[in-house]
Amino acid sequence: MAKVGLVLGGGGIAGFAYLTTTLTVLQQLTGWDPRNADVIVGTSAGSNVGGFLRGGTPIGESLDDIMTLPANPRSMERLRVLSGREADRTVRLFPTSLSMVAREAVRGPFMRPSRLVSGLIPNGNIRTDSIGDRMIELHGTQWPEKELLITTVRLHDSERVVFGLDRSDVDVGTAVEASSAIPGYFKPVNIDGYRYIDGGTHSPTNADVLMDRDLDLIVVAAPMSVDNPMTGWMTTNGALRLYWRNQVQREVAALRNAGHRVLLLEPSIDEARSMGPTLMDPTRIVNVVMQTSSAARAAMTESKLGTELEILRSAADSTSGAA
Repeated sequence: MAKVGLVLGGGGIAGFAYLTTTLTVLQQLTGWDPRNADVIVGTSAGSNVGGFLRGGTPIGESLDDIMTLPANPRSMERLRVLSGREADRTVRLFPTSLSMVAREAVRGPFMRPSRLVSGLIPNGNIRTDSIGDRMIELHGTQWPEKELLITTVRLHDSERVVFGLDRSDVDVGTAVEASSAIPGYFKPVNIDGYRYIDGGTHSPTNADVLMDRDLDLIVVAAPMSVDNPMTGWMTTNGALRLYWRNQVQREVAALRNAGHRVLLLEPSIDEARSMGPTLMDPTRIVNVVMQTSSAARAAMTESKLGTELEILRSAADSTSGAA
């Protein structure tokens, strides 16, 4: 039986649309249901998708749901709040975490820019409660039986914490809230007296969490990256995308050097443009889905990904045979 790990990266509202669309296309092409992944690693938007999958929601249903959002006034109102369009506009000047800034400053040439910036910028204004509430509806206070790993960064010591691995005494809703707390955008999430922020502060995907796992294939979906460095700069957030792509490529290369087979899924330039500069614009959902539906299918051809697709088909066959 083929063992598959699934890594779902961050990317805001646009990233959620990209992930649900890409995984739907992958399931249509191979028959593999992402709910059956042996382990799921979720970061930010990916933690939300992972939470839905582990809660039993079919990926096609998540895609259908997100496509109906623009026509639903109440849903769009919630997304406008999450996107910051109706947030408190009070200007805050005090840095989110001077301790994080100090820890990164003393690292000198080994300083991690994303952590330094995350510590320097002021706290965000937007609460993550509605994100957690949806996960609590699915999971209650119980952690799912099948492995779900949710990545965050703890502000006081600047270290990554993986809920479901480093600790499992926090409910899925709270873990997903913490993983979704984009620095300077959402308020950090307080857990047991410590503040946590978006796992994307450490990495757009955190794929290295699976380094020591015995898996036949690791599927990495990275909405914040871009598939071509030659054209990746041709967007309003091109410099950031190339920086994120470099991080993703390093992690994937390390996995491959360790003997893992990796299927890496990154947006094309057209998909990246459809997401917009902030990744949190709910009005772009339909465009992201439409662009990704065609681009993902074109990218997942037998000539490019024959072996990886066959592994997923094998995993799908073994799952259906067991059922």
